[in-house]
Order: sequence, then structure tokens, then C-alpha cells
Amino acid sequence: MQSTKYYLEKMNVTNINIKVLYNYLEQEFGRGELFPRFVIRRNFKKSIWEAVYLTDGQEKYGYAIYQKAPGFKGVFIAYLAILPKYQSKGLGSELIRQLNALFPDGILLEVEDPDAAKDEKDQATRLRRIRFYERNGLAVNPDMKVNTFFVPFRMMDNLGGTEAYDISFYQKLYNRILRLPLGSIFIKENR
Repeated sequence: MQSTKYYLEKMNVTNINIKVLYNYLEQEFGRGELFPRFVIRRNFKKSIWEAVYLTDGQEKYGYAIYQKAPGFKGVFIAYLAILPKYQSKGLGSELIRQLNALFPDGILLEVEDPDAAKDEKDQATRLRRIRFYERNGLAVNPDMKVNTFFVPFRMMDNLGGTEAYDISFYQKLYNRILRLPLGSIFIKENR
């Protein structure tokens, strides 16, 4: 039996490809967790964001949307998901492994803060996500609890302390995404 060879395929930025990716985002995240479609489209068209698919050359199994920030060696992953029909098959770990190979200087991402969960089920889901990322080499930054557009997040990374970032860096990431200086208004430390 031959094992499947997975690799990352960069998304070619066309209107139809952005629309397909946005449909995937809506399946996994829902509109409340997404930037408006025009913001996502603009970020791809202006090369602020890039996307890769986890594929075997036949099927798309998952994706990551990321940005490279000036003065930051790693990348900020805005969205990362395995398509629902392929979840719980080890492909999330494969996607992270491939991203680590693509970005050896490290990755930074946000996870919903389990301390702000609405109930026990929500807290268990948030903790499960954190454990998944920890198993795949990321760690919660104990110094970064943020409130982003009224949603409490924790920051996770695999930078190993080699790349410092703080709230002002995180605000600048969102200023680039939104093309407006809203980061300092809508992103606050949540202590």
C-alpha cells in the first residue's frame, strides 16, 4: 500500500479562487468569525495575505491563510482549517508540519481564550484546540491575552522566544489587514 504524499499548493489569486476559499471559510468559521468578503478579497489582491492548500494533487484537504509582516521573520496565520469531511484523520498535524517546513522562522496564530468560554462545552472545545497546537509544537504566549474586536484570544507560536512581539505588533497586523488604523481601538490587552 502506497502512502499518500501531501504538499502545500499556493493559491493562485483570481476572483473565482478567492470565492471558493471564502466558501470554505464560511463552512468552518461562520460569518461572525470572518472578515467581510471585500476585506479578504482586497488582502489577497494587494498581496497582504497568501493562502496555501494541503493537497495530494487530486483533492484539497485544508488550507492556511497567512501574512508575512515587515520586520517579523515568522508568519501570522489568520485562518487554518481542515475541510470538515477530512477532519480527525491526522491531516491537521500534517498541515502544521508542512507549514513549519515552509516557514522555518516560525508561525504565530490566535486561539479563542478558554477562560472566556460561554459554557463547559465551549471551554472544552477551546482547550482541545490549544492541546492540538501544543502537540504540534506551538505554545501559548503567557504574556499575550488580547481582546480582538470584542473576542478574547490567546496567542500561540513556535518562535521559541527568538522573535518578540507585543500588543503593538499585533495591532499593526490588523491595521495592515483592515487598511485602517483600527488596531489600537479594537485590539486591547485582556489581563
